[in-house]
Amino acid sequence: MFQAVHSDRSGRVFVSADYGATGLDGVAATALERGVPLPVGAELVPLVDRAALGIDRRGLPRSLGPARWALAALLPAGFVGTHLPAIEASPGAAPLEPLPYAAVAADARGELVVAAVSVGDGAAVPADDLAAAITRRLRAEPSNRLLRQLARCAREYRCPLARDAFLGRGDCALPLGAPANDEAGPLVALRRRDERAPVDPTALRVGAADAAAVAIAHLSAGGTSVSFGHACDGEPLALVRDVIDATLRIKRDAPAGTIVLRTSGASAAALGRASDAGIDRVAIRIASADGTTYERVHRPVGYRWTDVRATLREAAARRLAITLELLVLPGLTDRETEIQALVALLGELPAGTELRLAELAADPYGVLAAVGGATTIGMGTVIERVRADAAHVRLAA
Repeated sequence: MFQAVHSDRSGRVFVSADYGATGLDGVAATALERGVPLPVGAELVPLVDRAALGIDRRGLPRSLGPARWALAALLPAGFVGTHLPAIEASPGAAPLEPLPYAAVAADARGELVVAAVSVGDGAAVPADDLAAAITRRLRAEPSNRLLRQLARCAREYRCPLARDAFLGRGDCALPLGAPANDEAGPLVALRRRDERAPVDPTALRVGAADAAAVAIAHLSAGGTSVSFGHACDGEPLALVRDVIDATLRIKRDAPAGTIVLRTSGASAAALGRASDAGIDRVAIRIASADGTTYERVHRPVGYRWTDVRATLREAAARRLAITLELLVLPGLTDRETEIQALVALLGELPAGTELRLAELAADPYGVLAAVGGATTIGMGTVIERVRADAAHVRLAA
């Protein structure tokens, strides 16, 4: 069994060797028996005013005391948490910042481990290389408003797609300043990933010409793709005319690049128009494939779960490449009803569809209280079920 860990009020980390480690599976605190070494790039976060729980000598969960705060890890890309930190919240504890928290423990040698499974690869980039690349690019294009915003996103919020805009590799974010179409906050931040993007969409309005210029430069420098609707942006289909204009410009000057539309799936008709302009892939994010749970977590504005299903059907009919981005929350995603709904939804999608697992940025205890408790089967079992029952889908992270 792993050993419990906790943090004090100054952020120092301690191993509580007299207690076994715990994790929350959505229903109750249980002994934490599996984990991976703390990944490079993971961030440790004390959970303020939330006492850590440990397993005592009788085998029962027990609070370590109000001054011994629970410790969580924020995982880098390529990992998905399997358990939340087990806590005892103090009366009046403020809500947690919406982030993807995972339980932390220590092994027999005192080395930190995290309750997670590896589902991909996320390579880190040296900060010096990024800083130099940002400086060079801003000097070359000082008047591009989108480029200045991406520099801020890369520096302050560690956004990987903003980072790659300056490194000429991978994907590049193209935020347009689209409005949000959900009221998921303050408990949930649907567009956050491993970066700390603002909960609210950026107020910056970006023209199609600036977006296309950044995209063309990125693709010409060796980048593979560009994406509308990432992180600090809202719903790009609300600005579908700008998406179309920018897409036509990009396809004219950099036809080999892949253009991705990241969306809530609010409008099948708008997706069809973007597809006509040349969008190559659509990525639709969901925290649940069950309609009732989806609407409780996403709290959509101006659309419903049925619209998301219609948008997926439209994407399949147009033979667009499809990514279904499942926002994972242990205690919710690994419920039997959730996995049944997910497998049924995947069964309606074409072969080659990508299922991308990403962690849901949330105050997890608030979300689980809102949706109610239920028995869970474990995140490892969820992945096994997807691989067995939806073998036509490619699993990614």
